[in-house]
Amino acid sequence: MNRQKGLVRNTSLLYWAKSLVAVNILNSVITLFYISRGVSIEQIFYLGIIWSITTLVTEVPTGYLADRFGRKNTLLLGTVLLILSWLFSFMAHGFVSFAGIFVLMSFSYSCFSGTEEALIYDSLKETGREKEITKYNGRIIAAQHIFNIFMPAIGAFVAQGLTETQFQVLIVVNIIAISGGFLLLLFLTEPKHAQDVTAIERGIFKQSLDTIRANPYLLRVSFNKLLIFVVGFIIWRSYQPFLVEHGISVYWLGVFYFVKLSLIFVLQSYLHKLEEKISVFKLLNGSTILIALCIVGILAFQSSILLFVFILLTIIIADVREPLFASLTNPLISSHTRSTTLSNLNVIKAFLDIPVLLLSGWLAKNDIRNVFWLALVICLLVLVVVPARKMVEIHLNPARY
Repeated sequence: MNRQKGLVRNTSLLYWAKSLVAVNILNSVITLFYISRGVSIEQIFYLGIIWSITTLVTEVPTGYLADRFGRKNTLLLGTVLLILSWLFSFMAHGFVSFAGIFVLMSFSYSCFSGTEEALIYDSLKETGREKEITKYNGRIIAAQHIFNIFMPAIGAFVAQGLTETQFQVLIVVNIIAISGGFLLLLFLTEPKHAQDVTAIERGIFKQSLDTIRANPYLLRVSFNKLLIFVVGFIIWRSYQPFLVEHGISVYWLGVFYFVKLSLIFVLQSYLHKLEEKISVFKLLNGSTILIALCIVGILAFQSSILLFVFILLTIIIADVREPLFASLTNPLISSHTRSTTLSNLNVIKAFLDIPVLLLSGWLAKNDIRNVFWLALVICLLVLVVVPARKMVEIHLNPARY
């Protein structure tokens, strides 16, 4: 196979590899799994802080690894770390054990963060198709849902009794799926960088920071993206015990996950078509407003059916909007520092996570509904402080900011 065909094949290979690596058949009951292993709801949020601290340490170095040693090798490293984390999860119990596992998982995520997007963009650029980044980035992001559409539903059915053996069976399934993703990643073709990375090795990190300083838009768009991501995350960490408390069975948690990922997969796969008809800033602002309204519904009603629907919509909308940001940021970043720059921007999330998750853990200890109040406040801050219209103006007129 010649190089051009290999580069064209990258998007398909990464699509299927990402779909396997992202498999987590435990997801529909993951919070209940942690609780069954001796971790309290408060400590689950603190595990998120462990994840964020690890991200602060590993996000930029893994971006540098991708720019220095190749996107493919960095993705392979991340996959190995993820397999190890699930192997240790087989018998882990208590906060300390899971803290170590979260370190491995966060390190793994850092290897993928920014790296897969850079591999896609540079593969497209080398074949003259970089304008299709939203289309392919949306598909790659959607790929993480293709098997998870039905597997967590199966997981909820298998784990209805929440027994140790049931959980261990599901962990083995995760390990097998991720190993399949590793095998597919071996066949990726490494795209060329704009320059010889070895020659600019010491300047990559500085150049990525210079890129961010020269484009205030990059920081603002990152805050808009990451703050809403945090909203979705703290609600995702809370909804399973919250719905169970309101009479939703473990089986219906599986249905919840099936519906959620089915809709996310379809919407993200065709988001580029919606982007062609509606401006990006309307999509981003509109999605934030819808999330805020759903959270108001969660706080205002006690009906288990309405709570089920409002939480489902909140998490779906928070996830679906992510691919929109690729077309706004990538054109401003040079290819030889792309992974490092995207990693530097993603570090912002780790700084945001620490105080938010610390506060979420404290709030959840008193009343889990308080977490939803916090999520509503964050949505309002996004609309007031970093609205999408403001970011588009900065993008078009950077000298004014």
